[in-house]
Amino acid sequence: MDKDETIAAATSEGPSQGPSIPRLPLEVCERIIIHIAIGVNLYYDYYFTRCEPHLTTLNSCALVCRDWYYLTWYYLRQRIYLKDRNDVLSLSKTLRQRPLLHEVVQRVIISGALPGERQPIRHLGTFAAMLAGKAAKLSGITIRDAQWTTGSVRMEDIGYLAAFSSIDTLRISDVTLSSVAQLSHLVSALPRLRNLWCNNVDCLQKQQVSLASLPLNCANLEDVYVLWVAPAVEDFFVWISQASRVRGLAVVVDSDLGPSSAASRSQTLLDASSTSAELVVLHIVRSSPVRGTIDATVGKSS
Repeated sequence: MDKDETIAAATSEGPSQGPSIPRLPLEVCERIIIHIAIGVNLYYDYYFTRCEPHLTTLNSCALVCRDWYYLTWYYLRQRIYLKDRNDVLSLSKTLRQRPLLHEVVQRVIISGALPGERQPIRHLGTFAAMLAGKAAKLSGITIRDAQWTTGSVRMEDIGYLAAFSSIDTLRISDVTLSSVAQLSHLVSALPRLRNLWCNNVDCLQKQQVSLASLPLNCANLEDVYVLWVAPAVEDFFVWISQASRVRGLAVVVDSDLGPSSAASRSQTLLDASSTSAELVVLHIVRSSPVRGTIDATVGKSS
C-alpha cells in the first residue's frame, strides 16, 4: 500500500447526494489506531471486556473498512482467548502463517466454558506443548471457568510452560482444582513468575498442605491475591508467604470470626506476610463485624 494512499472515513464509497466525505491520510489513521491501542488494558476483567473503552474503540475501528481492519489486526491479537483445542490449533496455524504475531501476543486466557460454568481444560496441555517458545512477549496467562480434573492435563505438558520465559503473571479465577499439587506444579513451571492471583478457586483436596509441596520458585513471588479460595489453597499461600518476600497482598475478611473460619485463615495469611508486605488490600464482606470498625475509622469509602 503506497504512502500517499488515503482511506475513506466511512465504510461506503458509493455515490452520494450531498458533499463528498472527507478522507484521512493513511498515516493519520495509523497514528490514531496506535494511540488507542497503547491505552488498552490487557488485564481488564474477563467479564467486563466490553466496558474497556480502548478495546471497545479498537473493535469499532476494525469495522470501519478493510484497511482499518488490517491496521487493528495485530493489536486485537495482543490478548488471545482459547476455549478448546480447536482454538489452540487455530492459533498455532496463525503463528506459522504470520511470524510477526510471535512478538504481538501478550496475554492468553484459557477457559473451560462460558462464564459461570466450569469445564475441563484439556487444551491447557495442548497449548503448552504446541506453542512453547512461540510467543516471545507473552507476559500473562489466565485460567478461568475451568475444572482441572486429575489426569486431564499431563504434568509433563505443563513443564513446557518454562519455554515462555517472559511470563510474570498468572491469574486463576472460577476454577476447581483436584489438588493443590496442580497449582504448585503450574507455578514451578513459570520461572519468572512474580504475580499470582487466585479468585474463587475451589479444591477437592481437604488435607492440609505441607511445606514439601511448595514450588521451588515461590520465593520470587512479589504480589499475591487470595480471594475466596478453598482452605487448602489458602494454606498453600500461607506457606508461600512465609517462604517469600511478598510485597503486595490482597485477602478477604469474611463474616465468621471463629477459630476455624475463613477470617481466621486470612489473619494467618496476613501474619505470614507481615514482615515484607508493603501494600495490603482487604476485601471485607458487608456482613462482617470488622466492617463497622473500619467504617468508623476511615469512613464509608473503605
